[in-house]
Amino acid sequence: MATSGQGLRCHLLDFMTTEMFSIPCMQFIVFRAEDGTINWSGSYRGMKVAAALPIDDARCLILLDRMASKQEIFENLLCVERSGNVVWKAELPDQPDAFVEFEMTAQGLRAWTWSCWMLKLDLRTGKIIEREFVK
Repeated sequence: MATSGQGLRCHLLDFMTTEMFSIPCMQFIVFRAEDGTINWSGSYRGMKVAAALPIDDARCLILLDRMASKQEIFENLLCVERSGNVVWKAELPDQPDAFVEFEMTAQGLRAWTWSCWMLKLDLRTGKIIEREFVK
């Protein structure tokens, strides 16, 4: 997976880190630690973040903890802007379902769901390009 670690308190971010992405109005920050790991601090709209990965200067992928919602259909892999606005929510193959992991590879964005789908997603739209059942 391309991300690691839980968020730390903001006062710990002052040393040995490089900010990669932030949503100032939500006090959400993604940073690279001195050891190269990508970490984050804060939540997204009050929901726990399970993973975060900036994809360019203006956008970041955020995986919300699948337990953050009681909804059967939880589109919890988001591409967001620095304003906090959602660019897209990743498409799920089946309902009910939720994403549990994602990674960026040389071939693009891959994500795995609770119901055992491995998906290749369009980074511009979040739509499914390919899917494989991996149970």
